[in-house]
Amino acid sequence: MVELNYLIKKFEFSPTAAKVYIALLDLGKSSADSIAKKAGTYKANVYQALDKLIEEGFVTYIFEGNKKCYIPTNPEKLEALAEEFKQKKIQYYEELKQEINKSMPELLSKYKSKREKNLFEIYHGKKGYRSMILDIIREKPRYWKGFGNLQVQEAFPYDFPKWFKGVKFKLFSTKSQQFLNRLKAAKKHISVEIKYLPEELYMPIVWILFGENLLILVYEPEIIALRIKSEQVVNTFSNQFDYLWNKE
Repeated sequence: MVELNYLIKKFEFSPTAAKVYIALLDLGKSSADSIAKKAGTYKANVYQALDKLIEEGFVTYIFEGNKKCYIPTNPEKLEALAEEFKQKKIQYYEELKQEINKSMPELLSKYKSKREKNLFEIYHGKKGYRSMILDIIREKPRYWKGFGNLQVQEAFPYDFPKWFKGVKFKLFSTKSQQFLNRLKAAKKHISVEIKYLPEELYMPIVWILFGENLLILVYEPEIIALRIKSEQVVNTFSNQFDYLWNKE
């Protein structure tokens, strides 16, 4: 009963309307009094629910003498209603995309006019991290290089192939079975070069150069990402990394 009520409520019916419709399916043709008793609610609430159900075509009624009786219609119409909801959502999102495209030049103009050239931003949680990465990949970065153990692959296994398609990874890492598992999974999608550091140099804090950004990343116990967008900082870090990477 609870699951059926939950299903009916998904079609934008109130909890009472869901109870009333299920009660009618159990009772068949019934009066408002009988429906209220079966649904366990007040008669006044039943009338409001019936009006909504009649409006949507889920209930009809007839008069038997001076008595109004209500009849449930075939629940198979839920499939048609679901398709109608789908089409409405498609139309809504298409209209939303058009409005976004129309307004984007003005939005970007406002954003860029006030955005500082050098950025210092902090992101929290998976949603924040995802927002940061999606912003950076618009720059079409070629490398993800720095110090880390591919934690991003484990934290975002489904996003990883899309985010880093065509990006080359160059990492100083410490070897462990957990890291080797991540590396095996990552190599299915990206080009990875690894240089191993002694195990005692394991760093839970990840330092990464990604495009024109220096990222300082913490994955546990919760994700925190610090993004620094500064030409001076990025060039300094990049030169130091390249020196260590190419050092014999």
